[in-house]
Amino acid sequence: MRGKAKLLTDKDINNCLRYIQTTKTKERTSAMFILMLTTALRIHSIQKLTVGQVYDEHFKPRESFLIQPNQNKGGRKSLQVYINDTLHKELVSYMRFLQSKRQVNIEQYLFTSNKGSYLSKQQIIRIITGVFKAVGLDSQYRCHSLRATALTRLMDANYPLTLIQQISGHSSIQTLSIYYRSNPKNIKNALETLSY
Repeated sequence: MRGKAKLLTDKDINNCLRYIQTTKTKERTSAMFILMLTTALRIHSIQKLTVGQVYDEHFKPRESFLIQPNQNKGGRKSLQVYINDTLHKELVSYMRFLQSKRQVNIEQYLFTSNKGSYLSKQQIIRIITGVFKAVGLDSQYRCHSLRATALTRLMDANYPLTLIQQISGHSSIQTLSIYYRSNPKNIKNALETLSY
């Protein structure tokens, strides 16, 4: 697919989350969706996450966790990922679900297939784009829409680019510019500064 991944509105996100609750794998899909939306992580970074990376030895969500270099794009550096209140609540719920279904150990993958292995990139893409399609979003909405939405919202909220770079794991601030999508409200506000 060519072009930028479209950004999700609050209405789109709510529609997606409502739809996810009607699916067979609602717990796993919801946890993946919220994780990607609230951390701006790529598929590659969530794919091989282990329970022990995200949860402590008592299976409580950590305040933050480390993405290892081999789990990060380019494979050269690690990334510290922080968990906000929304994701914390989702992770508590997801662990409750995992523990109700089977014995959980800290070495297993966080998101597993029916065969117990980690989900492939194609499986994650199929799951997330399936959600978008089910709520009527076109093919320009894809997994990367979650990352693009998160980073654009941080920019719209005027957080320093150096902070957003730390969250996103980009090697340079310049590469963040591809995520900036001017929201019409911001353009109008910017132009108001030119009123005389």
